[in-house]
Amino acid sequence: MHIRLVGVFEVRDDDGRDCTPRGAKARAILAMLCQTPDRRRARRWLEARLWSDRGAEQASGSLRQALMEIRKALNGEADRLETDRDTVLLVGVTTDLDRDRDAAVAALQSGREFLEGIDIIDQAFEDWLRDERLRVETALGIRRPDQARVPVARTARLPFVIRLGGLPQGVGVFAGRAIADAIARLLAEFAHIDIYGASGTPIPPDLPREGMVLHVEGAEIQDRVHVLVSLSSAASGQIIWNQRAAVPLAGSDFIGAGDLPPLVFQAADAALSHFPQMAECQDGPRRANALIAGALTEMFSYDGDRLLTADRMLVEAGEIASSARIYAWRCLVRQIMYVERTDADFPNLMAEVDEFSRKALELSKANPLVLSLVGLARVMVEQNAEAGSILARDAVALSPYNAHAHMAHAVALSRAGDNAGALESARRGAEIAARTAHVHWWEAASGLVAIRCESYPAAIAHYEAAHYRAPGFRAAMRHLLFLYLWAGEREKAARLYRLLLRAEPDFTHDRVLNEPGYPAVTLRKSGLVTRFGHELAGL
Repeated sequence: MHIRLVGVFEVRDDDGRDCTPRGAKARAILAMLCQTPDRRRARRWLEARLWSDRGAEQASGSLRQALMEIRKALNGEADRLETDRDTVLLVGVTTDLDRDRDAAVAALQSGREFLEGIDIIDQAFEDWLRDERLRVETALGIRRPDQARVPVARTARLPFVIRLGGLPQGVGVFAGRAIADAIARLLAEFAHIDIYGASGTPIPPDLPREGMVLHVEGAEIQDRVHVLVSLSSAASGQIIWNQRAAVPLAGSDFIGAGDLPPLVFQAADAALSHFPQMAECQDGPRRANALIAGALTEMFSYDGDRLLTADRMLVEAGEIASSARIYAWRCLVRQIMYVERTDADFPNLMAEVDEFSRKALELSKANPLVLSLVGLARVMVEQNAEAGSILARDAVALSPYNAHAHMAHAVALSRAGDNAGALESARRGAEIAARTAHVHWWEAASGLVAIRCESYPAAIAHYEAAHYRAPGFRAAMRHLLFLYLWAGEREKAARLYRLLLRAEPDFTHDRVLNEPGYPAVTLRKSGLVTRFGHELAGL
């Protein structure tokens, strides 16, 4: 079977019969499979490129329909499309790009395009198609005459440029590129950026000196590739952040193990936190990135006034560049207000979480950060473990380096009764976020799950780590107070009790037990308050 990718897409069987599917997405699936060395793609990957604006179940159903359409079009050759629960594979197929490269070059030089006429309204597919067209033309040595004359336009999004330095051939180059692409993708979940140089695509020579540059270089020493990853300002060249990591050459998933996931998350977090200091982000549409970064700093202070400031900053960012992630961050602000009891109007918080969640999901295009934050709010504020679990599961599958996804997954699994799975997810999130300023958020989640597992010594260790890093974090203080009483640490409990009363003057163990909506579901169900609440009077 032969597939033509340059010009009008066409599929013909070995006898020359036309087997081209009618649907654009069915054609796109075949093209995407052809553009991988082994003709194989994960179902999730295809769903994320063609149905990025749909929920996981709907996207999965749409993919199944498209695969049925392909098999029907292939008719007697339908067995060339092999599927299982995770992947889709195309076998026994040639394309014009690998069988007749000269003809493909001639067609491109005459003005034809790769996948000409396949128009799909999905930003994820448009991004793939743009990058793939550039990659194909670069590989074939094509440079259209008008490309050199068209300047790169200044856009509302901040340029984020990937540059690879010296890397050992083979696995070293692959590892360096994988790290750089993972950082860029994760930052794109958090902020409004345009990525240049991803997957080895050429960087436009006339790109303005704005935004950030991500540089990866390294050397092979014994059985490891030692990489140096750095972020710098494109305008000044000043180093913003850098970190070293060792990548083991052995193992099938070296990118997903060891130092790499924390490095990816830390790099994206460092880039986001630096936006307020960049001249390019002080005015105009790019200011939205600086406002989001500033809001994160304010919300993780846990102070009532600063939480309101964080929300005002997010409102302003939304007026500049409305997006799903801004509504999702506003969900997180409401969740913190609920947990910290800085807003007594609980019904209104509930209503706003529901409103912002719906708007975020409507606009999300399967952004994993959005799925994570909305899923977490569904569980923590609305007590909807089922909805939170579905959203968090999809977020982890789409973005395994996003610590927010692991946290949402941990809390959802915990509320559903899967304590072992919850503890694994919580620890994974804490490991990934370990090098960032907000790791206490993940430490507290680990403590919450440890209480549900009745692993109280582990819970004390996690909550102490959260409390020492964020002394004003009431959730950590509440849980740690009763854990200290369980452990017989009365002096520590007394000291913490005084701090908690200073932050929350109306705190009582009766309120924890009996007040509807009080944010201590796990603590209440643990029995610790019932067993040790009477001891508070003697502290």
